[in-house]
Amino acid sequence: MSDFIRQIPKVELHMHVEGSMMPARLLQLAEKNKVNLPYQTIKDVEQAYQFKNLSEFVDLFIKTTEVIQSAEDFKTVTEDYLQLCEQENIMHTEVFCDIRTYVDRGHPPEMVLEGINAAFAAQPADGISGGIIPCFIRHLGPEIAEQDWQMLKPHRDKYLAIGLAAVEQGFPPSKFKKVFREIHDAGIKTVAHAGEEGGPEYIWSALKDAHVTRIDHGVTCLEDDELVDYLIEHHVPLTVCPQSNVKLNVCGHMSQHPLQQLLKRGLNVSIHSDDPAHFGAFLTENLLLIQEHCGVTDQQIYNMTVNAVKASFADEHRQNVLLQRLYDFAQNRPEIAAL
Repeated sequence: MSDFIRQIPKVELHMHVEGSMMPARLLQLAEKNKVNLPYQTIKDVEQAYQFKNLSEFVDLFIKTTEVIQSAEDFKTVTEDYLQLCEQENIMHTEVFCDIRTYVDRGHPPEMVLEGINAAFAAQPADGISGGIIPCFIRHLGPEIAEQDWQMLKPHRDKYLAIGLAAVEQGFPPSKFKKVFREIHDAGIKTVAHAGEEGGPEYIWSALKDAHVTRIDHGVTCLEDDELVDYLIEHHVPLTVCPQSNVKLNVCGHMSQHPLQQLLKRGLNVSIHSDDPAHFGAFLTENLLLIQEHCGVTDQQIYNMTVNAVKASFADEHRQNVLLQRLYDFAQNRPEIAAL
C-alpha cells in the first residue's frame, strides 16, 4: 500500500451508513432481530453484492436495511464505520441515511437520527467529527419527500443538511422543487445525487431547483461544456465515487473513469466511497484504485482532500483544524505543494 495514501488525513462526504455494513455485521443483526434474509453465509452476501445497475443495487440495499431495527443498531453500525475511519485516518465524515425506509416499517424518525448521532457523540474531543445528512428517496416521489421534510423539521439540530438520493433516471430534482424551496427558505443546506446515471440536465436541475451546496457524483457534467464552466466559476464541489461508478456500470473499468478529465478541466473534485461494503472499497482503497488505474498523483490526492475539507459542513474552526493537519502532513513531504 502507498504510504502516502495510508497516512494522509482524509475527509469523507459521500457515504451511506448502511452501505458500510460488512457482511458479518449484517448477518449478526439479522440473527439478533430475527430477520430472515436470503443469505446464510458471508459468501452468500458477497455474491449478492453483484449489481447490473443502480436500480438493482437500490432494491438490494433497501432489503439489507431490514436488519436495523433500533437506535442501538444504528449506533453499532455507525461505530463500526467510525472504527474503520480511525484505521484509515479519516478525520471528518458526513454520512447519508434516509428515514423513510424505517418510518414505513413503523419506526420513529428519531431512531435513525439518535442512533447515528450517538456514535458521533461518543467520539473523544480530538476524534472524528461529522454527522448525518438525511436523504429523500427520490423514486418515492415529491409527496413522500414533503412528508419526510415535515418529520425532519423539529430536529434541525440533529443533521447537517438534507439530500436527495436513490434511483436517478426519471426522477430529476425538478420534481422536488417545492420541498427544496421550503428547505432552502428555512436556511438548511442541501445536496443531491445527480449526474451519476442521469445526464447533465439532472445536475442543472439540482443546482437550480434544489439549491444544492454540492453535487454528489456529477461525472456526466463533462457532456455539457456550459455546465462545466458554471461548476468551475461557482466552485461547486463534486463528491465523486470511482469504485461505485465501476460497480454500477457508470463506466466499464476504473481505467475508463473520467476522473482525470474532471481534474484537467479544473473542477472541484473530491473522492469518496459511497457504499463501501457493497462495492468492496472503502476510501483508502478508492484512492489506491484511482492512483493505479487513472494515473492520479499524490499531489492530486492531496489537492482533492483539501477540496473535501472546504466542501464539508464542518464549522470554520473545525475546517481550519483539518486544513492545518493537511498542511502539517505536507510539510514533511517536499514533493507536495501545500495549498
